[in-house]
Amino acid sequence: MELVLNYFDKGGIVFFALGLLSVFSITIIVYKFLDIYFFNDLNLKKFIEDSDKISSLEEIESLITDSRNKKKIILNDIKYFLDEIIESPKKDDEVYFYLNKKFKKIQFLMPTLEIISQVSPLIGLLGTVIGMIDSFNELELGGSLVDPSILAGGIWTALLTTAMGLLVAIPALVSHYFFEKKINSLYDFYYFFLIKISNRG
Repeated sequence: MELVLNYFDKGGIVFFALGLLSVFSITIIVYKFLDIYFFNDLNLKKFIEDSDKISSLEEIESLITDSRNKKKIILNDIKYFLDEIIESPKKDDEVYFYLNKKFKKIQFLMPTLEIISQVSPLIGLLGTVIGMIDSFNELELGGSLVDPSILAGGIWTALLTTAMGLLVAIPALVSHYFFEKKINSLYDFYYFFLIKISNRG
């Protein structure tokens, strides 16, 4: 704990800002993981796949009858939507707009996570540049009398912020990639599923 406080003391305001970003990033990662993989209404891919290859509105109706709570709500919504577009000549467009509306909620905080992954290294680099400026300023003021250990300590402190920036950015970047991949997989699944059902009626 004392070591962490020492890092914050040496890193200054930049290190403190990166510390806040790390807490915010971890909170978003945990929230999005639970949301995407457990709690989201749209996470019915496995349920639908396990339901003996649904191929018509009648089969969706039978699923609604057998389902409970959250599954019943989203299946009812899908059935209502398909009833509306069954005669539409532009089914692809209708499905596209429907899914964009549905997936808006699951995309919540994804842009924020992406921004954190991109901005954190830059903030860390800014801290390094500021630290290096201070170190070289000390070198100029002290001339030949500057203690090399003081200069080295200043450079070490400056590089600390870059390391912290990368520590914040890497988990955010990796998490964003996997969450985005999962969301795109769900989107593609629903798109082809809805197109298939709407064409068969």
